[in-house]
Amino acid sequence: MDSQGFTIPRIPYLRLRCTLRAEQEALLPSFKGSMLRGAFGHALRRSACVMGPRQPCESCGLRAACHYTRLFETFIENEPPPFLKGQTAAPRPYVFEAEDERRRFAPGDRLQFDLLLFGSAVALQALAAVAIERMAEQGLGERRRRFVAEEIAALDASGAFRPLGGKLAPPLLPPRNGLPADAVTLRFVTPARFKAGDQLLRGLRFRDLVFRTLARVLELAHFFADRSAVDWSFQPFLRRTEGVRIAEQSLAWRDFKRYSARQRTEMTLGGFVGSMRLEGDLAPFAPLLRTAEIVHVGKGATFGLGRVEIEE
Repeated sequence: MDSQGFTIPRIPYLRLRCTLRAEQEALLPSFKGSMLRGAFGHALRRSACVMGPRQPCESCGLRAACHYTRLFETFIENEPPPFLKGQTAAPRPYVFEAEDERRRFAPGDRLQFDLLLFGSAVALQALAAVAIERMAEQGLGERRRRFVAEEIAALDASGAFRPLGGKLAPPLLPPRNGLPADAVTLRFVTPARFKAGDQLLRGLRFRDLVFRTLARVLELAHFFADRSAVDWSFQPFLRRTEGVRIAEQSLAWRDFKRYSARQRTEMTLGGFVGSMRLEGDLAPFAPLLRTAEIVHVGKGATFGLGRVEIEE
């Protein structure tokens, strides 16, 4: 708890490091997060759904007890929190991180990526691993080239990767490590997209970053962790952003293309990449910024957008 009495809720999370080996020549997109998320969703539904592909999740009588909808199609079943009034879907409790921008894979080449699970989704790790194995077998990329899951390992609280299975104590968010007293550089590794209403933000204030990151963390905690520990009265905390200034900013807009199977079209998405130097009273924001390194920020976080790193 900081001096203003505001606490970032604790959320268990699990990082799975997945290594796939190509069995055929494959041509994959340079940004692979969207492809991986789509292939994972199809494989997960085939693994978990007992009703079959013709049954829409929206009208399924089993959706509240379904592991697929708990992880991938997350419907709001009860009263939503303040920021999701009028919406039917909760944030997804996972993030894909795939930073290998290679496009061509020969037989035997390895593709490595991380899948992070948050809150109650940690308990679905075995099902997630099965879906990863099956999506590799079913093929990746436009021509569905076959891969095989060579290894799926989990990061434990000690910082070591261990084979999935057995007893594992997942780490908790926010991490315990803090920030230097008064200055850090925040680096946007993958494009970060922020919206105000229907408009993309083309400039970024520290308050914007804090507000949208805080909303994401509180929503994840509300739906997938201990909702009784979520404090929605964070206006005094937001006012403390006035004590932090952006001393330097070197952000550029980067576009990339992704194929949307749902809309059956190629889409162009973009966001900020680069860095900003923050100076001032950073101590109250250390838990939130360290959490942002894990959960990502902005739109498209589930397929790897909005990854940030703190450089001390």
